[in-house]
Amino acid sequence: MFQLIWQLPLCVLAASPMNDGYESQVRPFFKAHCIKCHGPDKSKGELTLHTLEGDLGSGRGIQRWESVLDAIESGAMPPEDEPQPDQSERQAVVDWIKKGIRGYIEKARAEPSAATARRLTNFEYENTMRDLLGVDLNLIEYLPEDPVKPYHFNNTAEFMLLGPEQIDRYLETARRVLASAIVDLEKPETLKTRQEWDSGESNKGFAKSLNRNEIAIHNSRRGTPGQGMGVKDFPRTGEFRIRFQASAVFPNGASELPLRFVMGYNLNINSSTQEVAPVGVVHLRNSPDNPQVYELRGRIENFPVQRGRVHRGKLQPDSLTITPQNIYDDGTLNDENRFLYWPRQPDMPRAVVDWIEFEAPVNEIWPPEHHTRILFDSPLRQSDPENYIRQVLTRFMSRAYRRPVMGEEADRFLEVYNLLKPQLGSIEATMRETLAMLLVTPQFLLHTKADGKFISHEFELASSLSYFLWGSMPDRVLYELALSGELNDSEVIAEQVKRMLADPRSEDFVSNFTNQWLSLAKMKTVPINRDLYPRFLYYVEAGERAGTEKPYIPTIRDYMMDETIGFVRELIRRNASVTNLVDSDFAMLNQSLAAHYGVEGVEGQRLRPVEIKAEHHLGGLLTQGSVLIGNGTGSAPHPIYRAVWLREAILGDEVKAPPAEVPALADSAGDSAEQALSIKALLAKHRTVESCNDCHVRLDPWGIPFERYNAIGKYQSLVPKEGTRVRGFDRKRDNDLAGYAKYLEGLNTQVVVAESRVPHGPQVDGMEHLKAHLLDSRKHDVAENMIRRLLAYSIGRELNYRDRYEVENIFSRARENDFLLQDMIVAICQSSIFHNRTGNVSKGDN
Repeated sequence: MFQLIWQLPLCVLAASPMNDGYESQVRPFFKAHCIKCHGPDKSKGELTLHTLEGDLGSGRGIQRWESVLDAIESGAMPPEDEPQPDQSERQAVVDWIKKGIRGYIEKARAEPSAATARRLTNFEYENTMRDLLGVDLNLIEYLPEDPVKPYHFNNTAEFMLLGPEQIDRYLETARRVLASAIVDLEKPETLKTRQEWDSGESNKGFAKSLNRNEIAIHNSRRGTPGQGMGVKDFPRTGEFRIRFQASAVFPNGASELPLRFVMGYNLNINSSTQEVAPVGVVHLRNSPDNPQVYELRGRIENFPVQRGRVHRGKLQPDSLTITPQNIYDDGTLNDENRFLYWPRQPDMPRAVVDWIEFEAPVNEIWPPEHHTRILFDSPLRQSDPENYIRQVLTRFMSRAYRRPVMGEEADRFLEVYNLLKPQLGSIEATMRETLAMLLVTPQFLLHTKADGKFISHEFELASSLSYFLWGSMPDRVLYELALSGELNDSEVIAEQVKRMLADPRSEDFVSNFTNQWLSLAKMKTVPINRDLYPRFLYYVEAGERAGTEKPYIPTIRDYMMDETIGFVRELIRRNASVTNLVDSDFAMLNQSLAAHYGVEGVEGQRLRPVEIKAEHHLGGLLTQGSVLIGNGTGSAPHPIYRAVWLREAILGDEVKAPPAEVPALADSAGDSAEQALSIKALLAKHRTVESCNDCHVRLDPWGIPFERYNAIGKYQSLVPKEGTRVRGFDRKRDNDLAGYAKYLEGLNTQVVVAESRVPHGPQVDGMEHLKAHLLDSRKHDVAENMIRRLLAYSIGRELNYRDRYEVENIFSRARENDFLLQDMIVAICQSSIFHNRTGNVSKGDN
């Protein structure tokens, strides 16, 4: 249920009591079961019902009536500690409200809804520019930041406003991209840099046993490839290619080593403020007696350039540094003394890099394809230049506007082109500026809406499909289907949805949808208590930055984000049931994650589905690190945060924020090691306050079953007794992390209490019982929530009362197939809501 009765104010409705059943059934029901807490003497949740009258046909307060319906139908009201109505009484009231709401919706459908314009999100804009212009550039950093609201999507008209101040940023960004997309006709010189390393032994300190062409884990020692290769001669735009010969040494029985390349500033200095961007990762499985040549490509515009410094009065040239990184991680890297990895480096996998070669710009043909898709080859360029430019503009505008353009539309920009040509000279320079102007028009920046004149329903539908499943513009297939009118056919839509989900571009949809739906980004903002969890992250061990997190390398937190997004992607790929969100027989793991969770037999950093067993205490979303860490304090689990996440993200409830006058449950509990286990005590104290108890009695039971998962997302069934002071890792006392683990084992003697009675449900003890209850009694709520989430994301607005019965239709279809995710997405794309976008604006909500 999505907006429960105690969570929303309900205004007094002045209406006629003429509706059949209101006086005989509904008002007596309210008087017997509701007025005590929601009447003239008390109004819990700012809700009064004693003056409520029953003319639903007027539409006044219709959304609040829907909330009343949800609360009564679900059994959430009356509260379970109050006398309960007979089921026939409850059903009679439910039926009366449903009839009234349905009647009003039927009447409201005849009234036109106000159209709402919404701009492309930054995510959609970047993808659209990529697919329109053929150059893949990172643009979001140049745009105003999109708003974020936990557990909500930001692609709605409420958030995606378009103001004059944004146009300047869009124009600047369009010029930036077009400078790369449209090139000058003279082919530029290809610039090359190459560096080689021999296999001789190093003679420097700890590294004497390593060869000069070897890269140890997280190591950038001078004179080796790990120091990086500097590049002084490079273009500022264009595609680059990095080629290198590499292999790996596997002394500990490993068989795969991930070698990551980053490019940007020189990292071989004592600083955490250097700027780099990843180029790519190769997974080495070949030994030095079988070296292989690998290749990575990218756009040079996406990498930070290190500005030249003044040295002895002379400005040095700008530079790039290409740095290969050995990111092998079996979960044991912190398990040593001060010079963490150094004594063990000869015993751990090492990358061998014999040479690196950089060249740019790389173009097999000139002009490149991204240029000729705009300024295509045609004899008209010489024989009839104006007609040629008109054709260029018409073709480009049809793609940019995501629908056919009229001749007068193209002629307007032909006038712009002719005005600019005398100033800018060449066709290329003039076309860059003309198209930059075109790319700040509403027709490009706003979502496509049918208007009955320029834009048909079919082109709106093509755009809706592509921005839902790709976060980008329609491709040629969708465009042609819209042009022919075939896209209205439900079978064609099903075929297209499956084709689009199989396309790599759908990965963008899954990532963007999952991040916002589950509110994952907050996980990276939680400060991890290093004293309590010294093994979780990697820290600088010496120098002025000692104790700070090691920069420039991927962390377990990054992998946890990938785990969750990859898990949802895999469910869609398999067309698996939505019930897998609660529990599944597999997890998406790599070696680092598997070591963290205690799953054996996983090697390599590539994420893949791994079969899990009961003793792993994994499966579904509820036990994933991104969720557990993001809803904790970094020192201790936080049952309230986790309860809110479960109810909002998985069950679809809207959990009301605590009133401003109510003191919050201390977020700081557990900031020090000796207080890390005190949140349960704070909860108990919180529930003794009446104003707090009303909400916490419905929240706490959902969060307590998570208690056996600690602040870093690991299953932990034993903890120290309450009041025990737990110190952090101490090298002098513990020597290494194995010694610290032994110390904790001696303290961890108390069984974690994770038992609670969930509202309107059974007693559950821990995560396994909670999952069983959700699958047994709340499966339909989980499925309906997923339908609503996908539907809201797909149409770019919050759902309202007008959508209620179409959601029920989609739910009924999905239930027939056990809520298979791909089938659910197909049903959404075939629904009348997706096609017609009804109910954009709610009416009569007073």
